[in-house]
Amino acid sequence: MTEDFDPFSHDVNDLVGKFDEMIRQDKMYFFDVEEFEEIIDFYLERNITKKARKAIDYAMRQHPSSTVFMLRKAQYYADVNNTIKALEILHKIEMLEPQNPEILATKGAVYSQLKLYKEAISEYEKAILYSDDKDDLYTRIAFEYEEIKEYNLAIEYLVKALEFNPENQAVIYELAFCYELAGREAEGIAFFGDFLDKHPYSDIAWFNLGIAYSNQQLYEKAIDAYEFVIAITPDFSSAYFNKANALANLEQYQEAIKYYQETLEMEVPDGMTYYYIGECYEKLDDMENAYSNYRAAARLEPEVSDIWAGLAIVSDRTGNGKAALKYIRKALSVEESNMDFKLILADMCARYGKLDEAITHYEHVLRREPGHPDVWLEFSGMWYDLENLNEAISTIMRGIEAQPSNAEQYYRLAGYLAAKGRTKEAYQNFEIALYMDATAYEQFFEYFPEHKNDVQFYNLIDQFKKNRDA
Repeated sequence: MTEDFDPFSHDVNDLVGKFDEMIRQDKMYFFDVEEFEEIIDFYLERNITKKARKAIDYAMRQHPSSTVFMLRKAQYYADVNNTIKALEILHKIEMLEPQNPEILATKGAVYSQLKLYKEAISEYEKAILYSDDKDDLYTRIAFEYEEIKEYNLAIEYLVKALEFNPENQAVIYELAFCYELAGREAEGIAFFGDFLDKHPYSDIAWFNLGIAYSNQQLYEKAIDAYEFVIAITPDFSSAYFNKANALANLEQYQEAIKYYQETLEMEVPDGMTYYYIGECYEKLDDMENAYSNYRAAARLEPEVSDIWAGLAIVSDRTGNGKAALKYIRKALSVEESNMDFKLILADMCARYGKLDEAITHYEHVLRREPGHPDVWLEFSGMWYDLENLNEAISTIMRGIEAQPSNAEQYYRLAGYLAAKGRTKEAYQNFEIALYMDATAYEQFFEYFPEHKNDVQFYNLIDQFKKNRDA
């Protein structure tokens, strides 16, 4: 039995419902070509492949002369990963309609699926000649160039896409990303500056300009860009969050907290936002608020190790050693390969009298990362604090062997040797350190304030400056 479908119903859900009813009741309704296209696309877009195949088969029976359903069949085969069959069909229908951009674009998509990126680009280039949807095809080509890490060419095609459709937000984001990957962030800033001269109300362009400025550590300019975003779109929560980050980088922590909190009011509470608020309070030495925000972060994001490390540091700074050790161990249980956390645990164990455990943790870091910039300093510092100068000297000398270009270790060795009474060797190592990094000698006097009155160290500094300026 054949029934005509209501031609005045254009809702795709009605069409799909009618088709489902036809299958379920084993009836036969008539759908025109456009209606079948809508039904098939509905299923393909939702990856309902079995029903898509049924719709294609019915469509081909009702409209055997229409190549559009052969194309949909090729798309179906691509969706179920039968790319050989998909290409076989596409080659056939391309012979019938060699200037059909949808056929060429579909071939491009199948080649991309097969990771044949150059072939995909070739098909998309052919499709552009006959398509009105050029910005989509330029974007596809850009994605293929990204896959082969040809970011400069990706930028070229994304710029073309944006010329056709300056409101394409996805392209703006992708373009900013490619400028970053290509190491052309300064050019990216210039591009977005020119783009915004023509499209001053593009909040997405201002937002990505802000990101580019931040990546270049131009935080004041980034803040200005984010303020334009907020002026154009007051509920653009990511602009508030990024502005807060920029303010934090400028050490304007109180103002940063304000904008992080604005983000929380606009979005579902996010653990990392609470974490960054906690960091700001920690920088402001407000340990109570730092702790409460880290705790809020941990409740929402318990698998983020940095949050537990933050709780450990705040607990340590407030003298709660038991909690500090518990939290840093929790951080390591989440990310056991993090040697920075392991080093924090070693330092805490040393300060809270767990000497054997501290040594175990220091040695673990040394085995895993002998080039870690801090481990030799902190391990030797533990021995120095315990007034075991022989171990302090031995440990820092091991560090120098592992990191011979680390000037700070020579400064530290000089201090340990001086404390041991081996002043000649101390002065020699201090002089070596000066020639390696003359900017770091102030840290020497901060760590060894007892040597501030040692005239010979200052004589060495003066002599170094004279030789340098000669």
